[in-house]
Amino acid sequence: MSNLESLKKYLIGSETSFLVNKDNNGKTVMLSGAWGAGKTHFWQHELEPSLQNYLKDNNKACVYVSLYGKDTIQSIKQEVFIKASNIDNVVSNEISTFGFDALASMSNSDIDIGKAVNVAKNLVNLFKSYKGENRLRDGGIVCFDDFERISKKIDLNELFGFISNLALEMKCKVIVILNDEVFRGAKAKSFREVKEKTINKFFYFKPSVEELFASIFDDEKYSVLLSAYKEEILKAIQESGELNARFYIQVLDNCLEWIENGYNSDSIRTLTLVTINFIKNHFVLDYTILEKNNDKKLYKVLGKYYEGEGLFALADYFLKIAPQDVHQKLPHKEFIHAMFTHITKKRKDNNGVEMSEGYYQKLSKVFDENKEIFYALYYYGYVLKLEDDVSDEDFDRINEFVKTGVLL
Repeated sequence: MSNLESLKKYLIGSETSFLVNKDNNGKTVMLSGAWGAGKTHFWQHELEPSLQNYLKDNNKACVYVSLYGKDTIQSIKQEVFIKASNIDNVVSNEISTFGFDALASMSNSDIDIGKAVNVAKNLVNLFKSYKGENRLRDGGIVCFDDFERISKKIDLNELFGFISNLALEMKCKVIVILNDEVFRGAKAKSFREVKEKTINKFFYFKPSVEELFASIFDDEKYSVLLSAYKEEILKAIQESGELNARFYIQVLDNCLEWIENGYNSDSIRTLTLVTINFIKNHFVLDYTILEKNNDKKLYKVLGKYYEGEGLFALADYFLKIAPQDVHQKLPHKEFIHAMFTHITKKRKDNNGVEMSEGYYQKLSKVFDENKEIFYALYYYGYVLKLEDDVSDEDFDRINEFVKTGVLL
């Protein structure tokens, strides 16, 4: 059974599963995994809808709160209880957009939904009425996402104190979603200390590329129109080696637009790889000169030692003269080391003048500053050969589409 399947079954698969079992009221669990692995998508699409239906019959709430951008514990508390009170969806959306404090201070002229504003101005009273608290007590569920992105203004001990109160005093089930590997220094120490006192159970979220892709592709807007291209898109994603839900969504959106506009379906692999490379590295492999200060600096440093201009030309030069084994699929660090070592063996220019130590150091700095670009050129251009199976016209159109977002 796959990681996602087993996790979903364990959490909500039956009446005795962890998140629906009343014996687990009062427990706090952590769902941890790498950024982009699809933790939020898993919660919102695989778990939350079922939990909402399960709790609705008992007038209990299932609340999702992103901690990203929250500055105070009070604003977090208010969002939890307001959402739990199940007030009008329009008002809930405004809270999510503007924040509780900002919304409460709005006048009717600020937004074109006067009724919503009038209700919003009374939200403090709703909060005091404990309607939200009652819908959470003894079996409600609160999910805190983006935990690692909380503001520096928020004290972790205070936040975990609120979480403990929800769990121990109100007997909620609390889920914390995060990538716990990002905490560093004093914050990491503080996080470990409060985590040990608060968290009852840990779940590690690590889907395979196939699992994560399948969970996103399941959306009807993709599965209907892109069904004939599913395996080809997945294979290209596997070639890239990327495990990132946001990447997959952008890939599928681009493929969907490409097919809907009647463009060549044979270009799907290239479109997928160009999209992923652009998301990661912010350029496409059109082999034009990069208009960057680093690029100009590179030309100045290397102009008399190597033909051509800029990063693309240097990578081209290296890959044409490098030993064959360098053209294999090397890990990032190994490739950069091999490329730098090979190029710096040439310490003389065409006139036989020795490269100074100063130039050598500048070259080393250029490599360090641009290693991601060098590796992308190597991996996407030379290992995956993303442009081999498409016409020049389609390749140019794909590059332009991915760069600008406009497909004409």
